[in-house]
Amino acid sequence: ADRYGVPNACARLEDALALGLDAVVIAVPDPAHRNAVVTALHAGVHVLCEKPLAVSLAECDEILVAREEHVVQCGYMKLYDPAVERMVERLTHGPAELVYLSIEVNDPDQAPFVDHLGIVTGQDVPQSLIEETRRRGREAAREALGAEPDPAQARAFEAYLGALVHDVSLAHHLLRSLGMRAPFPIADAAYFDGGRGVSLAWTLPGDGRAHLEHLNLPAVADYRERVTAYCRDRILELTFPSPYLRHHPTRLVERRSDGTVTGLETIDVRVSFEEAFRNELRAFHAAITTGAQVRATVEAARDDLAALLDGFRLAASRRRIA
Repeated sequence: ADRYGVPNACARLEDALALGLDAVVIAVPDPAHRNAVVTALHAGVHVLCEKPLAVSLAECDEILVAREEHVVQCGYMKLYDPAVERMVERLTHGPAELVYLSIEVNDPDQAPFVDHLGIVTGQDVPQSLIEETRRRGREAAREALGAEPDPAQARAFEAYLGALVHDVSLAHHLLRSLGMRAPFPIADAAYFDGGRGVSLAWTLPGDGRAHLEHLNLPAVADYRERVTAYCRDRILELTFPSPYLRHHPTRLVERRSDGTVTGLETIDVRVSFEEAFRNELRAFHAAITTGAQVRATVEAARDDLAALLDGFRLAASRRRIA
């Protein structure tokens, strides 16, 4: 607080809410999201909550009830990336006939990308609160699975809800722009590498398919995220930089062809150096002050969570059969 000139530093959410805030950003561990969001809403405060919004559908439903007339926005910053917005424009111009959507991510440890920022890590969190958060996380995995999870299943649960959630949200967003609405039938789901890697595949309307995969290779500090939409008449591809690097633009490439090699046209689009995180905050502010429509809604976050939980359960059941 002293470093950045913050006048009030509070150890408890309730103390912060007593200051008469208009809005809060919830960035606590995943299992604590529901309690923090509901507490803030009951205090009459607007909420921007990190993903996932909750760790169960019942918790999402509680947030929906508590929301009333307040703004609740889920922290999906990729939806506010200028390159994603441009991809939606190009997908819907025509519109494109999507055949296959692919999202592939290698997400190494964040340290190589943030060490230079001098981030302060709090060391004063009560151990009892840490243990309670861990307990709720294990309980959520057990509720989703219907049994006590083994270590690989527990890691897979965290990977689905804490990592693949971004990819599911982005896929749902792109598919909604083409008039396709979740839920989608699950074609496949798996976890591997002891639960550090997870995948999910859907069957799409019109006999299409989507495949999402998230890897965690901490020893290789090379963040890679590629989103490719294969359409009848074009291929659109997004390449994201590490989200921890500020103002690094996402690259959008569009390829079209007349069916011949010499007729292949490649358009490399560098949309903007605008930061997605900043755009996300601007959108939150606009929703509160002008009534602008929320893009990352509670309803959308619930659809994302439902898909993730279904994928986790299918992946776990197939491992048991194998």
